[in-house]
Amino acid sequence: MATQSEELRRRIVAEVNAGAPGAKLGSERDLAERYGTSRSSLRQVLAALEEAGLVHRVIGRSGGIFISHGQVERNLSDVVGVPAFLANQGYVAGTRVLSTKITTPDSVTQHALRLGADDFVVEIHRVRLADGSPISLENAQFPADMFPGLLEQQLGGSLYEILETRYGLVTGKADERIEAVNATTNEASLLGIKPKAALLLITRVTYDQDGTPYEFSRDLFRGDRTALAVTAQGRGITAHPDANTASVTLQRQAV
Repeated sequence: MATQSEELRRRIVAEVNAGAPGAKLGSERDLAERYGTSRSSLRQVLAALEEAGLVHRVIGRSGGIFISHGQVERNLSDVVGVPAFLANQGYVAGTRVLSTKITTPDSVTQHALRLGADDFVVEIHRVRLADGSPISLENAQFPADMFPGLLEQQLGGSLYEILETRYGLVTGKADERIEAVNATTNEASLLGIKPKAALLLITRVTYDQDGTPYEFSRDLFRGDRTALAVTAQGRGITAHPDANTASVTLQRQAV
């Protein structure tokens, strides 16, 4: 059973998620009356939410508590599941499983996972949450022959953890491509944003310790809630470029 402090935190987070960035929640006095709690208890919860970047205080006559919707940092240097990097930043990770199925792969997936036209993939479509607020949509596909019984597992947490503990798979590396796209009407509805809002599309092929591809995924992260981070190693301007390092590709503009 949730403590009074945790219940208060959940109620405020729900109000934050329903509001817009920059909107005023009210003064401390207003919030204490609204939630039927003491101002000392309220301050403790607000301090934690402020540290997590969800709210911020403004001092003065027109001040109060305002919605921030802090950004989640996605580190491109590590191959980790969403729950892990959310927890490391102080968020409570959550998941809504939208759909699961075993299906035939399209040509792009076949190429990414080195599959034939007669092979099958396990497809898992989920919404990821940070403190109850939608942060990303993910559509992951795995070779069905490699992971029998995958859909019988609990799919609300880290798939990487399931693959390692149940199937003995160890991730070797991941190739990722990042693009800026606009949300469709359906994507916007699932993420709680406006249609055509900015999204970061991360297309990923993940390989095991032997270099065999085992995951092809397309993740859509909210542009207003996500910051990308990477650690790059300097090589000197006379060094020859390495084909395996990060690069930026400019796409031709349609005319």
